[in-house]
Amino acid sequence: MNIQKRSFVALIALLFAVSSPTTFGDWAGNSDGHAGHLKVMTQNLYVGANLFKILGDEDTGPEDVPFIAAEIFGDIQMTDFRQRAEAIADGIARHRPHLIGLQEVSLIRTQCPDDIVFPPNDPAPNAADVYADYLQLLLEALDARGLRYEVAAMVKNADVELPVANLGLLDCEYPLFDARLTDFDVTLKRSDVDVTFSVGQNYLANFPVPTPAGPIVFNRGYNIVDVGLGGRSYRFVNTHLEVSGNRFANGFQFAQAVELTQILETLAAGRDEIVVLVGDLNSDPAEGPLVDCMLPPTFDTLGLCPTPYTVMASNGYTDTWTVRNGKADDGYTCCQQDLLTNDESWLDERIDHIWVRPPVGGAQGPHFLRAVHAMTVGDRQRDRTASWLWPSDHAGVVAGMTLRQEEQER
Repeated sequence: MNIQKRSFVALIALLFAVSSPTTFGDWAGNSDGHAGHLKVMTQNLYVGANLFKILGDEDTGPEDVPFIAAEIFGDIQMTDFRQRAEAIADGIARHRPHLIGLQEVSLIRTQCPDDIVFPPNDPAPNAADVYADYLQLLLEALDARGLRYEVAAMVKNADVELPVANLGLLDCEYPLFDARLTDFDVTLKRSDVDVTFSVGQNYLANFPVPTPAGPIVFNRGYNIVDVGLGGRSYRFVNTHLEVSGNRFANGFQFAQAVELTQILETLAAGRDEIVVLVGDLNSDPAEGPLVDCMLPPTFDTLGLCPTPYTVMASNGYTDTWTVRNGKADDGYTCCQQDLLTNDESWLDERIDHIWVRPPVGGAQGPHFLRAVHAMTVGDRQRDRTASWLWPSDHAGVVAGMTLRQEEQER
């Protein structure tokens, strides 16, 4: 680990040590402990379009960017998150998890007229007119169902703005408007769950995506939340790792997975805690343990990297899906057609996960996980919207766990 990363990890660990009123290592007695019940969920909300369209092809130039952006913006309109939020809220209402890890939580803002192509030629993200706030829409849908969820932690990831050819997409009298996409990872907690500490951070290594408009660094991040429930404490982690697919992206994805597990290992030092990690890891166990990669920041080493799935498993985390179902080759979560209108589900990869790691020591022993009930959500015909859209291009995953823990000292 380099000096910058060691300093960053040490800072996070210090923040937790100073700020958290809960001492996770102080569990009383030598008995087998008492069962704690925890239900969690992970859900990628999906912005509503294939953002990789902006890459274009070898013949695409900067002059094409407004028209590609218009196609993406039109797709987002067609996949209307306002109605998809209702379907996702229905799935949450059926299971009522204590904690929810959300990825691809989008805030879309516009500006008319454009100021990127036209003067003052300002490429900085500055559009301020809210077109769609996915977090607010989902919270309103949950509230309408009598469900009280609150933001426990969030992190801002990418913040990108592009000029858009106004092909009847927006009430704007100019030929170009700007569209700004800000991406978040968000952890929601049910109102009866107490948060003792939370943090949201971006990874140190983030993939610069080459586009005709120039490279766009698409930051990725994570949330770490300490919660109290039923007199017991848990650490909940939510993340969205880089997409795999080529050697450069695989290298960034591996670096992010290693960074997160190292941070969590540092935070666990001297403590006795159960960690639950959820998210879109973009890693399917079916792809095997290793992939071709080039490692940041030098990219001078061409070789094989462990996949994020392998990184998690090798660091003591248990894939809850395999505990419940005894195998890793079902429970598919990705991906529906871009416009979400495919008649039958296209899901054929399992890249959204719920992992749990036992306490590093103490009387709990290796049998801390008594039972798991895991299921996918949002992947059945009954889950589709009134317009027959799938709720997201990803299925969500819910896991209910019975966890043995010692009683805390009081």
